[in-house]
Amino acid sequence: MRNGRVARCWRWTASRWGRAYAAVGAVVVLSSGQGFRYLLGIPLYLMMCAATVAAIVVAFRHHLDRVRVPWLIVNFVALAAITLLWSETRAVTALATVALAVVTLVAATIVSTTGRTQVMAYLYRGLQVSIGLGLLFELYVAVVLREPLERRAGDLARLSSVDPGALPPWSENLLLAGGPIQGFVGNRNVFDSLALLAGIIAVVLLLERRVRRLDGFLTLAAVALVHLLTMSATVSIAMLYVSVLAAAALLIRRAPARRKRVLSYLVLACSAVVAVATIKFRAEIFEMFDRSADATNRVFIWDETMRLAMARPEGWGYVGYWPIWHEPYRSVVDHVGVVVPHGHNAFLDAWMQMGLIGLALLLVIVVLTFGSAWRLVERASAGDTYIPLGWALLTAAIALEALAESRMLVDWGWFLLVVLYCSGPQAFTLTVVDPELVRTGAPAAERDTGEDPVLVLSRRT
Repeated sequence: MRNGRVARCWRWTASRWGRAYAAVGAVVVLSSGQGFRYLLGIPLYLMMCAATVAAIVVAFRHHLDRVRVPWLIVNFVALAAITLLWSETRAVTALATVALAVVTLVAATIVSTTGRTQVMAYLYRGLQVSIGLGLLFELYVAVVLREPLERRAGDLARLSSVDPGALPPWSENLLLAGGPIQGFVGNRNVFDSLALLAGIIAVVLLLERRVRRLDGFLTLAAVALVHLLTMSATVSIAMLYVSVLAAAALLIRRAPARRKRVLSYLVLACSAVVAVATIKFRAEIFEMFDRSADATNRVFIWDETMRLAMARPEGWGYVGYWPIWHEPYRSVVDHVGVVVPHGHNAFLDAWMQMGLIGLALLLVIVVLTFGSAWRLVERASAGDTYIPLGWALLTAAIALEALAESRMLVDWGWFLLVVLYCSGPQAFTLTVVDPELVRTGAPAAERDTGEDPVLVLSRRT
């Protein structure tokens, strides 16, 4: 009998429910990874990541033969590995490349073996957990501890010259004071960014009627609460841009077929103008949110990152998070006086770490991810799916965040970019579009993997 129970449990791990819990767990671990590192320390966090990868392999074991990694993604990971030949920190580059490859395979496994609407639901549930965890964490600090909470583990601080005691606390206990709060991840920009992504997916799934209204509206209420309590200027700007882009997409959807392309080009042109204006007038824009344009010494960090990038066109070697105990990264930390885990700009960081080729690859991946999704958005009409709109808005959100953060190159940021790239059309052409992709968000040849009742309604209602 005991063997029979074990056999049933083993079979359950590969069921739809088993795959759902494994995928959602991976999203939670990746999106809240910074908080888990503060709680557990790096060694235990690495064990947690290993267990998560093992759970994905076990849950998707019957579908691993269907896993496909696009060549452009493979080339980026391969370039990261090649930089080991000239890296200033070869051990770090080796470990970072392995982590990059593992995250890539996890993302590709989930997308390749799951219906594309269901992938969106996995992201939705995982981000819901991360947001709820962050709010409960801040509530615990405010009601039970009633004082700021220091980080349980020093994370990268123990490896740098910065005094861990000088670091900002994990939580500043400002929930009852109206914020700003930092959430379980210990960073208000990251916490608010997760809320923005969850809000985008909630709206898309509500439009698709894939989640119950109470579920979706409660999530949107939590997203609004997090945004009000974090007061992140970066995410406020991204949220404004994404909202306008979503409104424009819905307008294009209702437009006659002959006007869709013209409206689409107009929206993209306006987006480019707004992007340039945002960069040029960033000081005035940040003042609108009562923030300095040089928040957290970002201008100095950007200047240093560009200086290092120009000093070595081939790059200093892929490292993901900066090894701040080693030059040239340590000199930046010593000047700023706080732990600087990255260059605060994914594109500058890619240039510095992987050279001009790495920068070009990252730009191409981001542009193709957005462009492929937007081609479906501009062709959609009433009755067609909203899933490609979700891909486009998520890509726009993480691309905007990449101008102020470098997390697109590591763990959660890279995972989401790979998921979005793999979800959209793989062949980027100007004329050929699969009508089934426009209608359902999935190619006609995609095998039906079914819906998981624990995550979404079994049918559109």
